[in-house]
Amino acid sequence: MHAFDVLGDPVRRRILELLAGGEQTSGELTAAIQAEFGISQPAVSAHLRVLRESGFATVRAAGARRLYAVDTAPLREVDEWLGQFRRFWEQRLDALATELARGCRDRRRETEEPVSEIIDQISQAHRAVRAGSGGGDGGTVTRTVVVRRAFPAPIEDVWDACTTAERIGRWLMPVSGDLRLGGKYQLEGNAGGEILTCGPPRLLRVTWVMGEGPASEVEVRLAPGDGAETVLELAHTAVVDPEFWTKYGPGAVGVGWDLALLGLFLYLSTGQDRPDDPAAWATSPDAREFITRSSAAWGVASGQAGTSEAEAAAAVAETTAFYLPPLPGGGLDAPDSGAA
Repeated sequence: MHAFDVLGDPVRRRILELLAGGEQTSGELTAAIQAEFGISQPAVSAHLRVLRESGFATVRAAGARRLYAVDTAPLREVDEWLGQFRRFWEQRLDALATELARGCRDRRRETEEPVSEIIDQISQAHRAVRAGSGGGDGGTVTRTVVVRRAFPAPIEDVWDACTTAERIGRWLMPVSGDLRLGGKYQLEGNAGGEILTCGPPRLLRVTWVMGEGPASEVEVRLAPGDGAETVLELAHTAVVDPEFWTKYGPGAVGVGWDLALLGLFLYLSTGQDRPDDPAAWATSPDAREFITRSSAAWGVASGQAGTSEAEAAAAVAETTAFYLPPLPGGGLDAPDSGAA
């Protein structure tokens, strides 16, 4: 089978994305793919066999388990073939990134100070946007925003920080409920839901419900990184109204998760807790610059997923205007996408 025939299937692409974070057992992969695509276990096995036989994945036995990993050789060959075309889209995406960055600079005060550690965290994350199948009436489509980054702590510590109520309250917000498989949780003044999957220390999957809005799903995967680091990948999947998506794009959810993971980074790296008054912190120059750059970064991710430059830039402007504190006497309507 030709490499592009292998990669042309969305299930096989998703399996490779999961393996990019590190080795996964066949059971972990099957559970994740069944939850996301609703296909049977034999169907998942068939896709894994295609990846093995085509050289995209390797498998090794570890006791009773079968561990899958990415084999990068075929991917390098695909990358080399695409190299002859890359200049056609890189020039346009570079231009988009330049315009978005110029907007950031225009809003930033003239200063000789170096970029703060907080603002620098924008460049530490990889962002992606995926579209799934239709999700209901009115042309709604399933959308997934993905953010992946490394944290300076071992995997067990990152897992504990993401699943222990006392520690969640230190970097995200207070949480109550039964934080066990099948239990219900509620973030103070924010989302609640049910714990669907809990596989320490690698996989957590929950429903995410804001108020009376529809349920979406958040999946967190952890994998060992370089040295003592841990790579965290968060994927938030929701059925989104097309008008809402056109107006705000992935940044409506993505900026919120960037802010949340900034809190996790500061907590794990320095022991710093979340601000006592998050609303006051949001008015600081660092916070405003972080939000502006985060929104621009999600605009670039949207462009890489196929959104036109004009539509991506317009969504960046709308998202930035929402997240930045309004000027005195002004007001903004909050996006209500059923997500963070």
